[in-house]
Amino acid sequence: MLTKNKNMEKQNFKVLYDFIDRAVKSRKYPENTGTAFKTALNLFEAELNNEERDSINEVKKNIGQISNSILVKGKINAGSLATYKSRIIKIINDYEKYGLDAAKMASWSPKIVMRSKKTTNVVNGSKEKKDAFSDTNNSFHSFEFGGVRLLIPKTPKTTEAIMDGELKGIKVELKEFSEKFCPKEDLLEEINETKE
Repeated sequence: MLTKNKNMEKQNFKVLYDFIDRAVKSRKYPENTGTAFKTALNLFEAELNNEERDSINEVKKNIGQISNSILVKGKINAGSLATYKSRIIKIINDYEKYGLDAAKMASWSPKIVMRSKKTTNVVNGSKEKKDAFSDTNNSFHSFEFGGVRLLIPKTPKTTEAIMDGELKGIKVELKEFSEKFCPKEDLLEEINETKE
């Protein structure tokens, strides 16, 4: 651990750009993730003092003060800044784990996160965001409440079971859950069942 910190002390902020390029090239980060990480680096680099530019450890140690400096100057809103700050922390942590040792970099297998694509529809002049999944894929019965979605594949058996009320117990439990943890949203709606 001490050698890692000593190596980090010797590393200047610019090595993080090179690390991202290597990670993208070796398919550890998707290209768009690499671009997002570099945008975060650019934002923070503009606020670094000389000591921080010369030592990643200094950046890590002073990340809160650097973030506050960016916020005070009004360059970005607090929500976006939190995202950029978390990206900087992830880059530094990944660099500490994998960027200092070529063997660790080669054996690195990042977790792949799949997100559903969001679409924006204009309805009566107002924008309405929906999951593309719910609009384009009618192969699931979808039940939604409190921001949680239960998807059940549409087959003749599942459709018949739903029509026979076999989900009644689950709906009761989901309603109790929503009342306990999501008091503002105690409605359970079935979506897309009528769109067959």
